[in-house]
Amino acid sequence: MKDKTMKNIRICCYVALLFCALWVAIMVNYLIADILGYGPWPKPVDWSQNTMMKAAMLACCVLGSFAMIAMSVTAVVNVLKGIRENTVFPKNNVKLLFWMALADFVYMLGFNNLGVLWHDDVIFQLQHTNFVTPFFLLFFAFMYKVAADAVEENNLTI
Repeated sequence: MKDKTMKNIRICCYVALLFCALWVAIMVNYLIADILGYGPWPKPVDWSQNTMMKAAMLACCVLGSFAMIAMSVTAVVNVLKGIRENTVFPKNNVKLLFWMALADFVYMLGFNNLGVLWHDDVIFQLQHTNFVTPFFLLFFAFMYKVAADAVEENNLTI
């Protein structure tokens, strides 16, 4: 039973790495397509109006995406290393998960407001989706912390 669970965790880790690679490929594809002039965007961005707001939302989306990808890959690599060392819940993932919640909030803030890039009449929006996934990531981070502490205490018990 334990070997099957570890095998399933490894498979999930490799699938997560594949999804992160796909996410990076899609983002790079969008950036290259936009530079070459045939991007997926509705129309070119008019940077002459609301420049600060547009730059901030684009930066939130892009930087939040790359931060989420980097932290996700780091967490998965930590889990794979931990499995090799018989530590299913590596302690170094705890802080990483809390930072992921913040990065997800920043990403969702930018993503939900990308409309300001093409429409000057769109105002800043703070939606419920800005809070849902960061909340679940925080909840998961606390649960992961409890599990990591329990595993550490169990390993110290003779």
